[in-house]
Amino acid sequence: MIKYLVVNIYLSVCLCELNVVYQWDKIDLSNHENHQETEHAYIPENNLVHRMKIWNNTLYMAIPRFKPGVPATLCKSFRGTIKPFPSINIQIVGNCIGMQNIKDIEIDHLGQLWVLDVGKVYDLEKPDYTCDPKLVILDIGTGKIMRSAVIPSSMYTIQSILSGISIDLKSLTAVIADIGPNSGFIVYRYDLGYFQKFQCKILSSVKDYNEALLTISPIDNMLYFTTVEMDSLFTIPLSVFDAPFVNDISHYVNNHGLKTDVSTAMIMDTTGNLYLGLTRKVIAWNTLKNNFDVKDLYIQEVRLDWISSFAFDSNGYLWIISSAFSDFLDESSTKRMNTRIFKRFCGTTAFALLNAQMPVNNVNDTLPINHNSVDTKTASFIFILTLIILLQIVL
Repeated sequence: MIKYLVVNIYLSVCLCELNVVYQWDKIDLSNHENHQETEHAYIPENNLVHRMKIWNNTLYMAIPRFKPGVPATLCKSFRGTIKPFPSINIQIVGNCIGMQNIKDIEIDHLGQLWVLDVGKVYDLEKPDYTCDPKLVILDIGTGKIMRSAVIPSSMYTIQSILSGISIDLKSLTAVIADIGPNSGFIVYRYDLGYFQKFQCKILSSVKDYNEALLTISPIDNMLYFTTVEMDSLFTIPLSVFDAPFVNDISHYVNNHGLKTDVSTAMIMDTTGNLYLGLTRKVIAWNTLKNNFDVKDLYIQEVRLDWISSFAFDSNGYLWIISSAFSDFLDESSTKRMNTRIFKRFCGTTAFALLNAQMPVNNVNDTLPINHNSVDTKTASFIFILTLIILLQIVL
């Protein structure tokens, strides 16, 4: 009961009005373009923030090469200035050693940025399959590539839609979704340095534009997943990926309930709340409850066009990224991507940022650890929350 009270208080705080932090009519990377090394001229309307994570007050962004004219597919931003990360020189189209088309990113508690590079570029126009898909792991502090692991060709096809990435912080294991004809989950184990493919037929349906949304909860050791077009939200135990001789894991999947609309972004906080971005709407589900009883946070918010990403910072704020991606898909763009980034104090954070304050003993202690701290506002909120809980117990 007390646990549910805490979760509900967090959600009530998140109900407050959204504040716009940054707004761009276009992502201006023209100053970083190298005309001798890029195949196409810079096309502002083809550059949009698709995924975002936060580390040490800096925003890290995936700007996919859905179409030509994208100089940098991985960037960072501090106080509104967007720059290629770690540099533009390793993001040249056709240089397969570098990064080609970043579709999703995640950050672990060691300060490492995990990057899903799908390899093929211009997939919404005329796809170029020159480079293979891979998983790239960078040290955020130095920008150094710690590992670049090419996904074996036996695990995907030319029709594969590789998308979504989530990290099990306990084992440093990454899970990626393939929602193509040979649908399933591709799992990468950091300590062993190899990939495994687990078939999952539930992921196979593709109608129009589709991509996977994944998030792992250390609370119940579950992988939560859905796709843009799926009707429901699903979970699967992480232990399934450790079971020997398991090929098709479809019968281990649990259906938790129907979504009311297409979902385009998903994230989980450290109190067990799962946030889903729908059409002009954000909903939250307390995963500590058995039933799929969602709470509406923002309804018919006209500024939330296509919610492309959520992110938490270490100070208790939830960040929401919205863009004109729906116009981008149907080619009705007005040449202005109109990216908006909002934030709202919720008093909670992401698991990676919470665990970054703790010493790590079982995985590569030599890697840099960012010791984020919760600010005064968050600490005050937690103090007040504790008083409320004590009063509830007394009464």
